Amino acid sequence: MVITQPTTTEAFYEHLLQTVSAGVLVLDDNGIVTSANTAAGRILGWESEQLIGRTWADIGAGEQTLAECPPHQTTLRQPDGRSVTVNLAITPVSDHITSTTMVSFTHWQEIEQLNEALLQTQRLAGIGLLTASVAHELNTPLSIIAATCSNLLHEIEENNLGMEQLLHYVQMIEQSAWRSARIVEVLRNYSYAAEMQTAVTDLNMIIEDALVLVQHQFRGEYNIQLVKKLDEELKTIVLDHNRLTQVLLNLLINARDAMPASGGTVEIRSWCINEGQTPPGGNGNGAHQEAYAFSVSDTSSGIEPALLERIFEPFFSTKQLGKGAGLGLFISRQIVEQHNGRIWAENNELGGATFTVVLPRNL
Repeated sequence: MVITQPTTTEAFYEHLLQTVSAGVLVLDDNGIVTSANTAAGRILGWESEQLIGRTWADIGAGEQTLAECPPHQTTLRQPDGRSVTVNLAITPVSDHITSTTMVSFTHWQEIEQLNEALLQTQRLAGIGLLTASVAHELNTPLSIIAATCSNLLHEIEENNLGMEQLLHYVQMIEQSAWRSARIVEVLRNYSYAAEMQTAVTDLNMIIEDALVLVQHQFRGEYNIQLVKKLDEELKTIVLDHNRLTQVLLNLLINARDAMPASGGTVEIRSWCINEGQTPPGGNGNGAHQEAYAFSVSDTSSGIEPALLERIFEPFFSTKQLGKGAGLGLFISRQIVEQHNGRIWAENNELGGATFTVVLPRNL
């Protein structure tokens, strides 16, 4: 009896198959499983060896054929009859001799957990980038409080403190304390990791929150002028305040990094899109309901037309090595789509680029 030992290449690919976190099945022309990794068994509730010899129908694929298809959400069946939601992709693999199909899938809950971890990681990275700006924003009101208290003590010692002057000092301390509390609140909310929590809120206030965190850095370190053109007639909107703050910060930081060393201008707008109105840059189908929009425009050199469709891909970046992980725009699109909205980029006629976000008023 001759025992055939696997080649080094075969052993490597088998090791790779068993260690990836996604479930992987290999099926022959008849839809029978010929190979399954450990993750596939874990997700489907089988031992991986038990999957060998089973058919595509046994796994509960239903009407899902084995034709090539990109990742999409569907359900597969576990041994006890329960369904498990997965993100599934099918890829035919063939050579001159054999023809097989590779099916890869990831548990939908695991994807959500990874997305949440990715959101929090990117959020904390943003805080690191904005530390100097936030520190300066806090330093100003705290300095006013310290100076006012010193003046107050001096006036008391000199017995020169009148009621009018006392009220003036108290008002200065109160205003500065509230300003400090506001900055801390914005930072705390932005850094807090939580599941998506929607509530009735104010879009313009979210824009103001984002600007609180960047305005000193933009004006001082980067010589960037911030211009606000906010529609004061906007009413309330239902969304996750903290996640939309993250979108705005991502777009603002993206605009900042696109600027030349000499600086420039970043304009932030907000406006209302009435029911049935087609948003600028939209798909021409019109808005099904009233929606709000905001945009971030810069005066950079713009985006190469060939890259406009790729800039929202994960880990795709046009920045220099070490300047970014290429996750900001990808995560922004995820958050916007969670709100049933749309985000796109376009170049301006006079130079620079504009990122626009459209959100329905009610999810």
